[in-house]
Amino acid sequence: MNVEPKLIAEVDRIIKKEKLYSSRNEFIRDAIRGKVLDYRRLLLRAELRKIAENALAKGWNGKMPSKKQRGKIAEEYLAERGLSLD
Repeated sequence: MNVEPKLIAEVDRIIKKEKLYSSRNEFIRDAIRGKVLDYRRLLLRAELRKIAENALAKGWNGKMPSKKQRGKIAEEYLAERGLSLD
């Protein structure tokens, strides 16, 4: 992996000053892990937005549905995907 020398120097200063990481590699692995988690959060937010839009389109009023309503929602969700609870 090629990284700008100035960026490497800054990473080395952070490691030395903060003592949060034992090595540059550990710092870089943690940074990559953080970016992957950020990406997963973006995907999750997009999916949750779709679910909310779908719920609103089906008449959801923003309140917690009853147990019976939740069962119906689960059945519809599974049916849309060709699955069932049985």
